[in-house]
Amino acid sequence: MPQTREHLLLARQVGVKRIVVFVNKVDAVEDKEMLELVEMEMRELLSTYGFEGEDTPIILGSALCAIEGRQPDIGVEKIDELLEAVDTWIPQPERQMDKPFLMSVEDVFSIPGRGTVASGRVERGVLKKDSEVELVGKNKAPIKTKVTDIETFKKSCDESRAGDNSGLLLRGVKREDVIRGMIISLPGKCKAHTKFLTSMYVLTKEEGGRHTGFHNNYKPQLYIRTADEAAHLTWPEGSEGEKEDSMVMPGDNVEMTCALHKPLAIEQGQRFNIREGGRTVATGLITRILE
Repeated sequence: MPQTREHLLLARQVGVKRIVVFVNKVDAVEDKEMLELVEMEMRELLSTYGFEGEDTPIILGSALCAIEGRQPDIGVEKIDELLEAVDTWIPQPERQMDKPFLMSVEDVFSIPGRGTVASGRVERGVLKKDSEVELVGKNKAPIKTKVTDIETFKKSCDESRAGDNSGLLLRGVKREDVIRGMIISLPGKCKAHTKFLTSMYVLTKEEGGRHTGFHNNYKPQLYIRTADEAAHLTWPEGSEGEKEDSMVMPGDNVEMTCALHKPLAIEQGQRFNIREGGRTVATGLITRILE
């Protein structure tokens, strides 16, 4: 199950502590003992990736049966059980209200007669209407602007809070100036960087990663928040890897230097993913900002 392994790894990477598993299409399985084996294997896999394998709710059902209204024991009843499990097992996320406002731009569009709207999920903090903000990333210098209106779930609001999916109306900014992957923050609170030291785990073939290793000067795509940017991975100066021109193999934990093609708003301790050719190659942690 390479895709399942990859999803569990990425869920852990972004800080998900608890999940609920729904095993679909059980109406197509004739041997019920096979379902028991699947559940046992799933619990073992959950434990391997640091989840509570023994206690995690695993629901065996059929979405098709629920839609068509047949076999309610594996259809509608199992969907109800799934929703109940989500409500009881998944904890309410903690909102970082006390930190400076930060929202990563996910989409951007224009409203005729009003201006440019940047939308995304608020990562932390609170922003009031008519606040001065900066667009950071993708450029050497931040773009200063003002939020003249805030819309959350299709309603105009006086503020946007951590956890909200909001659209921010920006004054005096052209649509083409706002790029997905930029962040909107309070003035002077975030800076864009192009180079950092990283601690990475390289996925194995079984986890959906590369079948072979890679050398120094590897150039994949880096994904962080909503941004994706061309990256250049090299061994840190003076390291054993640089001296021996070592090869990074699937399953390795390595320290490397990452240089970005364009500056991004990044912070020490932030997590990211490395992808290449439609697959996740590695996951990493920013350990030190260099430039």
